[in-house]
Amino acid sequence: MAPTPLPAEIVKLIDRLQLQPHPEGGFYRETWRSDLSLPQSALPSDYTGDRAAGTAILFLLPTSHYSRWHRVRSAELWFHQSGDPLELTISETLDGAAQTIFLGRDNCWQAVVPPQYWQKAKPIAGEAGYALVACVVVPGFDFADFELSDI
Repeated sequence: MAPTPLPAEIVKLIDRLQLQPHPEGGFYRETWRSDLSLPQSALPSDYTGDRAAGTAILFLLPTSHYSRWHRVRSAELWFHQSGDPLELTISETLDGAAQTIFLGRDNCWQAVVPPQYWQKAKPIAGEAGYALVACVVVPGFDFADFELSDI
């Protein structure tokens, strides 16, 4: 079955923000990567190399999309930017208790996902048809530190 086509307004926003598809779902663009590099020797032993001190992305989830369960080795901060509210669910394990955080107007504006916690997100359907957030990862994001669940 083919994915539902996105409304023209959301396609225009994706184009204007120069976003590309993200492996976990939705669309993203890296907007910042620190020039400061943290050597592997300064990081916990489970890091496989040097990392940027921090990174940031814009991340857009249309109402018809969601972010699948995934985790990153570093802490991740989520900041609601515009659009509809976002439901962010985090858990230390995939089969353990989960915490749900609502980001956006009339809710929290930011949330922190601890290192190695599983996380997933979906927009709450509303007038905008999408949720736009900024995500900051410290130490900086590297796909070597990213794990996508198959559930």
